[in-house]
Amino acid sequence: MTKRISLLGVMALAMLAACSKQAPPEQPAATDAVPPPVVAAPDEPIPIERAQKVAGLLTLIDTRPECEKFRTQLEDAGKVLTVAPMQSDINKMNQIVADAHAAGCTRKP
Repeated sequence: MTKRISLLGVMALAMLAACSKQAPPEQPAATDAVPPPVVAAPDEPIPIERAQKVAGLLTLIDTRPECEKFRTQLEDAGKVLTVAPMQSDINKMNQIVADAHAAGCTRKP
C-alpha cells in the first residue's frame, strides 16, 4: 500500500511540474519588428548661422582700441548675404582671429 501512495505522490508531483513549466516567449512576427532608430552620420557638419559664428569669434578678440581693426574685419566678414557660411568664409574668419592672436589681441572667453 505504501508503494501505491508513494507512486501516486510521485505522479502528482510529475504532473504538477509538467503543468507549471513556462512556455518559451513567442518570437515577434516579421510585421511587428521595430526598425532601429535613425542616427545622424557623424560626418555631417552641424549647420551654424553666420551671425552665431561671428558672435562667437568676437568674444575671442579683446575690446582694446588697438584691437578694434580685427573686430571690424571680423564683422565685415560676417556681413555676407548667405546665412550659412561656406568653408572658405569660416577659414577667413578663423584667420582673422589668428592674426589678432599674433598681435596680442585675444582674450579667453
